[in-house]
Amino acid sequence: MTTDTTIFGLRFKSDPTLVPSQKELMAFLDSPKEPGSPVLHRDDLQQYLRLLSDARDYDTRRQERSAQANFGARMFYGVLAHSHFISPVLQSVVEQYKFQLHALAALDFKKPAAFIKSAEKEMDRLNPKKKEEAARLHRFQVMVDERKEVLKGLTKRWAALVRELDHISQYIRDNLSQIEKLCEASIVILKREQIDRKKEISLIEDIKAQIKERLREALREGTITKDHLDVAKAEVADLSKRIADFVRADVHALTVLYEAVHEHTRKIVHELDRLSVMIAPGRTNLEGDVKTFSGIEKALVSLVSDFRFKLQSAEIRMATEQDMILFEKRREALDHLFGLLQN
Repeated sequence: MTTDTTIFGLRFKSDPTLVPSQKELMAFLDSPKEPGSPVLHRDDLQQYLRLLSDARDYDTRRQERSAQANFGARMFYGVLAHSHFISPVLQSVVEQYKFQLHALAALDFKKPAAFIKSAEKEMDRLNPKKKEEAARLHRFQVMVDERKEVLKGLTKRWAALVRELDHISQYIRDNLSQIEKLCEASIVILKREQIDRKKEISLIEDIKAQIKERLREALREGTITKDHLDVAKAEVADLSKRIADFVRADVHALTVLYEAVHEHTRKIVHELDRLSVMIAPGRTNLEGDVKTFSGIEKALVSLVSDFRFKLQSAEIRMATEQDMILFEKRREALDHLFGLLQN
Protein backbone atom coordinates (compact mmCIF):
# COMPACT_ATOMS: atom_id res chain seq x y z
CA MET A 1 0.00 0.00 0.00
CA THR A 2 1.11 3.56 -0.70
CA THR A 3 2.26 5.35 2.42
CA ASP A 4 2.83 8.98 3.28
CA THR A 5 5.60 9.55 5.82
CA THR A 6 4.81 13.26 6.17
CA ILE A 7 3.65 14.10 9.67
CA PHE A 8 -0.15 14.42 9.49
CA GLY A 9 -0.06 13.60 5.79
CA LEU A 10 -2.65 11.61 3.86
CA ARG A 11 -4.82 9.12 5.73
CA PHE A 12 -5.27 6.23 3.29
CA LYS A 13 -7.49 3.96 5.42
CA SER A 14 -10.38 6.40 5.73
CA ASP A 15 -13.80 4.95 4.82
CA PRO A 16 -15.32 7.50 2.41
CA THR A 17 -18.84 6.22 3.14
CA LEU A 18 -18.48 7.30 6.77
CA VAL A 19 -16.75 10.67 6.35
CA PRO A 20 -19.25 13.38 7.32
CA SER A 21 -19.93 16.41 5.18
CA GLN A 22 -18.72 19.73 6.53
CA LYS A 23 -22.33 20.66 7.30
CA GLU A 24 -22.90 17.42 9.24
CA LEU A 25 -19.66 17.83 11.16
CA MET A 26 -20.41 21.44 12.11
CA ALA A 27 -23.93 20.51 13.23
CA PHE A 28 -22.50 17.76 15.43
CA LEU A 29 -19.80 20.00 16.96
CA ASP A 30 -22.41 22.65 17.75
CA SER A 31 -24.69 20.13 19.49
CA PRO A 32 -24.73 19.51 23.28
CA LYS A 33 -22.56 16.70 24.65
CA GLU A 34 -25.49 15.71 26.86
CA PRO A 35 -29.20 16.53 26.35
CA GLY A 36 -29.93 19.94 27.83
CA SER A 37 -26.27 20.61 28.63
CA PRO A 38 -24.68 23.97 27.69
CA VAL A 39 -21.41 22.12 26.98
CA LEU A 40 -20.97 21.48 23.25
CA HIS A 41 -18.91 18.81 21.52
CA ARG A 42 -16.62 21.50 20.07
CA ASP A 43 -15.77 22.80 23.54
CA ASP A 44 -13.27 19.95 23.94
CA LEU A 45 -11.12 21.57 21.25
CA GLN A 46 -11.39 25.23 22.25
CA GLN A 47 -7.87 25.53 23.66
CA TYR A 48 -6.35 23.94 20.57
CA LEU A 49 -8.47 26.10 18.25
CA ARG A 50 -7.19 29.20 20.06
CA LEU A 51 -3.63 27.97 19.63
CA LEU A 52 -4.17 27.48 15.89
CA SER A 53 -5.77 30.91 15.60
CA ASP A 54 -2.97 32.62 17.55
CA ALA A 55 -0.37 30.87 15.39
CA ARG A 56 -2.08 32.06 12.19
CA ASP A 57 -2.32 35.61 13.55
CA TYR A 58 1.36 35.59 14.48
CA ASP A 59 2.35 34.26 11.07
CA THR A 60 0.34 37.02 9.39
CA ARG A 61 1.97 39.70 11.54
CA ARG A 62 5.41 38.26 10.92
CA GLN A 63 4.87 38.32 7.16
CA GLU A 64 3.87 41.95 7.56
CA ARG A 65 7.10 42.47 9.58
CA SER A 66 5.16 43.72 12.62
CA ALA A 67 6.13 40.79 14.84
CA GLN A 68 9.85 40.51 14.14
CA ALA A 69 10.96 41.99 17.45
CA ASN A 70 9.06 39.38 19.48
CA PHE A 71 11.71 36.69 19.79
CA GLY A 72 9.71 34.72 22.36
CA ALA A 73 6.72 34.39 20.02
CA ARG A 74 8.97 33.44 17.14
CA MET A 75 10.54 30.63 19.16
CA PHE A 76 7.21 29.45 20.60
CA TYR A 77 5.29 29.24 17.34
CA GLY A 78 8.41 28.19 15.44
CA VAL A 79 8.87 25.09 17.60
CA LEU A 80 5.18 24.16 17.56
CA ALA A 81 5.04 24.55 13.78
CA HIS A 82 8.31 22.67 13.18
CA SER A 83 7.25 19.83 15.48
CA HIS A 84 3.85 19.71 13.68
CA PHE A 85 1.97 19.97 16.96
CA ILE A 86 0.22 22.94 15.37
CA SER A 87 -1.76 21.22 12.62
CA PRO A 88 -5.25 21.81 11.18
CA VAL A 89 -5.15 18.11 10.19
CA LEU A 90 -4.87 17.11 13.85
CA GLN A 91 -7.86 19.31 14.64
CA SER A 92 -9.84 17.72 11.80
CA VAL A 93 -9.13 14.08 12.69
CA VAL A 94 -9.96 14.61 16.37
CA GLU A 95 -13.26 16.21 15.32
CA GLN A 96 -13.98 13.28 13.01
CA TYR A 97 -13.12 10.79 15.74
CA LYS A 98 -15.64 12.44 18.06
CA PHE A 99 -18.26 12.38 15.27
CA GLN A 100 -17.77 8.66 14.57
CA LEU A 101 -17.80 7.78 18.28
CA HIS A 102 -21.10 9.61 18.65
CA ALA A 103 -22.46 7.61 15.70
CA LEU A 104 -21.28 4.37 17.33
CA ALA A 105 -22.88 5.22 20.66
CA ALA A 106 -26.14 6.10 18.86
CA LEU A 107 -26.57 2.61 17.36
CA ASP A 108 -29.79 1.14 18.75
CA PHE A 109 -30.07 -2.64 18.63
CA LYS A 110 -32.53 -2.80 21.52
CA LYS A 111 -35.66 -1.49 19.78
CA PRO A 112 -35.64 -3.83 16.77
CA ALA A 113 -34.53 -6.76 18.94
CA ALA A 114 -37.32 -6.06 21.45
CA PHE A 115 -39.88 -5.81 18.64
CA ILE A 116 -38.75 -9.16 17.19
CA LYS A 117 -38.99 -10.84 20.57
CA SER A 118 -42.43 -9.40 21.25
CA ALA A 119 -43.70 -10.17 17.74
CA GLU A 120 -42.45 -13.75 17.77
CA LYS A 121 -44.14 -14.32 21.12
CA GLU A 122 -47.39 -13.02 19.62
CA MET A 123 -46.92 -15.15 16.48
CA ASP A 124 -46.62 -18.27 18.59
CA ARG A 125 -50.15 -17.68 19.81
CA LEU A 126 -51.63 -17.30 16.32
CA ASN A 127 -53.16 -20.18 14.35
CA PRO A 128 -52.10 -20.11 10.67
CA LYS A 129 -55.11 -22.27 9.78
CA LYS A 130 -57.48 -19.46 10.70
CA LYS A 131 -57.78 -16.96 7.88
CA GLU A 132 -57.84 -13.82 10.03
CA GLU A 133 -54.95 -14.98 12.22
CA ALA A 134 -52.98 -16.15 9.18
CA ALA A 135 -53.17 -12.62 7.76
CA ARG A 136 -51.94 -11.20 11.07
CA LEU A 137 -49.20 -13.82 11.16
CA HIS A 138 -48.07 -12.76 7.71
CA ARG A 139 -47.99 -9.08 8.67
CA PHE A 140 -45.99 -9.91 11.79
CA GLN A 141 -43.56 -12.00 9.75
CA VAL A 142 -43.00 -9.13 7.29
CA MET A 143 -42.30 -6.72 10.15
CA VAL A 144 -39.99 -9.22 11.86
CA ASP A 145 -38.05 -9.74 8.63
CA GLU A 146 -37.73 -5.96 8.26
CA ARG A 147 -36.35 -5.65 11.79
CA LYS A 148 -33.90 -8.48 11.14
CA GLU A 149 -32.60 -6.61 8.10
CA VAL A 150 -32.29 -3.51 10.27
CA LEU A 151 -30.19 -5.51 12.73
CA LYS A 152 -27.97 -6.80 9.92
CA GLY A 153 -27.46 -3.23 8.73
CA LEU A 154 -26.70 -2.05 12.24
CA THR A 155 -24.19 -4.88 12.71
CA LYS A 156 -22.39 -3.93 9.49
CA ARG A 157 -22.37 -0.26 10.48
CA TRP A 158 -21.06 -1.18 13.94
CA ALA A 159 -18.12 -3.04 12.41
CA ALA A 160 -17.44 -0.21 9.94
CA LEU A 161 -17.48 2.44 12.67
CA VAL A 162 -15.13 0.41 14.83
CA ARG A 163 -12.69 0.07 11.91
CA GLU A 164 -12.89 3.80 11.23
CA LEU A 165 -12.34 4.74 14.86
CA ASP A 166 -9.43 2.33 15.11
CA HIS A 167 -7.87 3.74 11.92
CA ILE A 168 -8.22 7.33 13.11
CA SER A 169 -6.70 6.61 16.53
CA GLN A 170 -3.85 4.63 14.94
CA TYR A 171 -3.23 7.43 12.43
CA ILE A 172 -2.97 9.97 15.27
CA ARG A 173 -0.81 7.63 17.35
CA ASP A 174 1.64 7.00 14.49
CA ASN A 175 1.96 10.70 13.74
CA LEU A 176 2.50 11.55 17.40
CA SER A 177 5.28 8.96 17.42
CA GLN A 178 6.88 10.78 14.48
CA ILE A 179 6.60 14.04 16.42
CA GLU A 180 8.38 12.37 19.35
CA LYS A 181 11.27 11.33 17.09
CA LEU A 182 11.48 14.79 15.49
CA CYS A 183 11.64 16.41 18.94
CA GLU A 184 14.35 13.99 20.05
CA ALA A 185 16.43 14.81 16.96
CA SER A 186 15.89 18.54 17.49
CA ILE A 187 16.99 18.32 21.12
CA VAL A 188 20.20 16.56 20.04
CA ILE A 189 20.90 19.34 17.51
CA LEU A 190 20.32 22.06 20.08
CA LYS A 191 22.46 20.40 22.74
CA ARG A 192 25.27 19.99 20.22
CA GLU A 193 24.98 23.67 19.36
CA GLN A 194 25.02 24.53 23.06
CA ILE A 195 28.28 22.63 23.47
CA ASP A 196 30.00 23.73 20.26
CA ARG A 197 28.97 27.42 20.55
CA LYS A 198 30.11 27.90 16.95
CA LYS A 199 27.42 30.43 16.04
CA GLU A 200 27.82 32.28 19.33
CA ILE A 201 31.58 32.61 18.74
CA SER A 202 31.01 33.64 15.11
CA LEU A 203 28.58 36.38 16.14
CA ILE A 204 31.01 37.73 18.72
CA GLU A 205 33.75 37.82 16.09
CA ASP A 206 31.37 39.71 13.79
CA ILE A 207 30.75 42.25 16.55
CA LYS A 208 34.50 42.71 17.08
CA ALA A 209 35.04 43.15 13.34
CA GLN A 210 32.17 45.64 13.12
CA ILE A 211 33.58 47.82 15.91
CA LYS A 212 37.13 47.57 14.52
CA GLU A 213 35.84 48.81 11.18
CA ARG A 214 34.17 51.72 12.97
CA LEU A 215 37.52 52.59 14.59
CA ARG A 216 39.27 52.47 11.22
CA GLU A 217 36.72 54.89 9.79
CA ALA A 218 37.22 57.19 12.80
CA LEU A 219 41.00 56.97 12.31
CA ARG A 220 40.69 58.02 8.67
CA GLU A 221 38.73 61.05 9.82
CA GLY A 222 41.06 62.04 12.65
CA THR A 223 42.95 60.94 15.74
CA ILE A 224 41.74 58.10 18.00
CA THR A 225 42.48 58.64 21.65
CA LYS A 226 43.02 56.03 24.35
CA ASP A 227 39.58 56.88 25.66
CA HIS A 228 38.10 55.92 22.27
CA LEU A 229 39.88 52.56 22.43
CA ASP A 230 38.74 51.95 26.00
CA VAL A 231 35.14 52.74 25.07
CA ALA A 232 35.37 50.40 22.08
CA LYS A 233 36.79 47.58 24.22
CA ALA A 234 34.07 48.06 26.80
CA GLU A 235 31.44 48.02 24.05
CA VAL A 236 32.84 44.79 22.59
CA ALA A 237 32.91 43.17 26.02
CA ASP A 238 29.35 44.26 26.81
CA LEU A 239 27.88 43.20 23.47
CA SER A 240 29.80 39.93 23.50
CA LYS A 241 28.43 39.05 26.91
CA ARG A 242 24.91 40.07 26.05
CA ILE A 243 24.79 38.14 22.78
CA ALA A 244 26.35 35.09 24.46
CA ASP A 245 23.74 35.27 27.21
CA PHE A 246 20.88 35.60 24.75
CA VAL A 247 22.08 32.77 22.48
CA ARG A 248 22.56 30.39 25.41
CA ALA A 249 19.20 31.35 26.90
CA ASP A 250 17.45 30.95 23.54
CA VAL A 251 19.02 27.54 22.88
CA HIS A 252 17.95 26.45 26.35
CA ALA A 253 14.42 27.80 25.89
CA LEU A 254 14.02 26.00 22.55
CA THR A 255 15.31 22.78 24.07
CA VAL A 256 12.89 22.99 26.99
CA LEU A 257 9.96 23.59 24.62
CA TYR A 258 10.88 20.62 22.42
CA GLU A 259 11.14 18.52 25.59
CA ALA A 260 7.66 19.65 26.64
CA VAL A 261 6.16 18.72 23.25
CA HIS A 262 8.01 15.39 23.37
CA GLU A 263 6.77 14.57 26.86
CA HIS A 264 3.17 15.53 26.07
CA THR A 265 2.98 13.47 22.87
CA ARG A 266 4.84 10.54 24.46
CA LYS A 267 2.26 10.40 27.26
CA ILE A 268 -0.62 10.30 24.77
CA VAL A 269 1.10 7.64 22.62
CA HIS A 270 1.49 5.41 25.68
CA GLU A 271 -2.17 5.89 26.58
CA LEU A 272 -3.33 5.11 23.04
CA ASP A 273 -1.15 1.99 23.00
CA ARG A 274 -2.66 0.88 26.31
CA LEU A 275 -6.20 1.37 25.09
CA SER A 276 -5.75 -0.04 21.58
CA VAL A 277 -5.07 -3.56 22.88
CA MET A 278 -8.50 -3.47 24.51
CA ILE A 279 -10.28 -3.28 21.14
CA ALA A 280 -11.91 -6.69 20.72
CA PRO A 281 -11.34 -8.53 17.39
CA GLY A 282 -15.03 -9.48 17.13
CA ARG A 283 -18.18 -7.46 17.64
CA THR A 284 -19.98 -9.00 20.58
CA ASN A 285 -20.44 -6.10 23.01
CA LEU A 286 -21.45 -2.67 21.76
CA GLU A 287 -21.28 -1.11 25.22
CA GLY A 288 -17.74 -2.47 25.64
CA ASP A 289 -16.69 -0.95 22.31
CA VAL A 290 -18.22 2.41 23.22
CA LYS A 291 -16.40 2.33 26.55
CA THR A 292 -13.03 1.52 24.95
CA PHE A 293 -13.32 4.13 22.23
CA SER A 294 -14.59 6.69 24.73
CA GLY A 295 -11.35 6.11 26.64
CA ILE A 296 -9.41 6.83 23.45
CA GLU A 297 -11.51 9.97 22.93
CA LYS A 298 -10.54 11.11 26.42
CA ALA A 299 -6.86 10.67 25.52
CA LEU A 300 -7.32 12.65 22.29
CA VAL A 301 -9.12 15.45 24.12
CA SER A 302 -6.22 15.51 26.58
CA LEU A 303 -3.85 15.77 23.62
CA VAL A 304 -5.51 18.95 22.34
CA SER A 305 -6.46 20.54 25.66
CA ASP A 306 -4.02 19.54 28.42
CA PHE A 307 -0.80 20.84 26.86
CA ARG A 308 1.07 23.37 28.96
CA PHE A 309 3.64 24.83 26.60
CA LYS A 310 5.23 28.09 27.70
CA LEU A 311 8.28 29.98 26.62
CA GLN A 312 9.53 32.95 28.56
CA SER A 313 12.04 35.01 26.69
CA ALA A 314 13.66 38.35 27.43
CA GLU A 315 13.13 40.90 24.69
CA ILE A 316 15.59 43.53 23.49
CA ARG A 317 14.77 47.18 24.00
CA MET A 318 15.44 49.09 20.80
CA ALA A 319 16.81 52.17 22.59
CA THR A 320 20.45 52.40 21.53
CA GLU A 321 22.74 51.58 18.63
CA GLN A 322 24.09 48.66 20.70
CA ASP A 323 20.53 47.35 21.08
CA MET A 324 20.13 47.42 17.31
CA ILE A 325 23.35 45.46 16.85
CA LEU A 326 22.26 42.96 19.47
CA PHE A 327 18.82 42.63 17.86
CA GLU A 328 20.29 41.80 14.46
CA LYS A 329 22.76 39.29 15.89
CA ARG A 330 20.09 37.55 17.94
CA ARG A 331 17.81 37.33 14.92
CA GLU A 332 20.72 35.89 12.93
CA ALA A 333 21.31 33.34 15.69
CA LEU A 334 17.67 32.24 15.62
CA ASP A 335 17.73 32.01 11.82
CA HIS A 336 20.77 29.78 12.18
CA LEU A 337 19.13 27.57 14.85
CA PHE A 338 15.91 27.07 12.91
CA GLY A 339 17.95 26.42 9.79
CA LEU A 340 19.77 23.61 11.60
CA LEU A 341 16.49 22.20 12.86
CA GLN A 342 14.88 22.20 9.43
CA ASN A 343 17.70 20.22 7.81
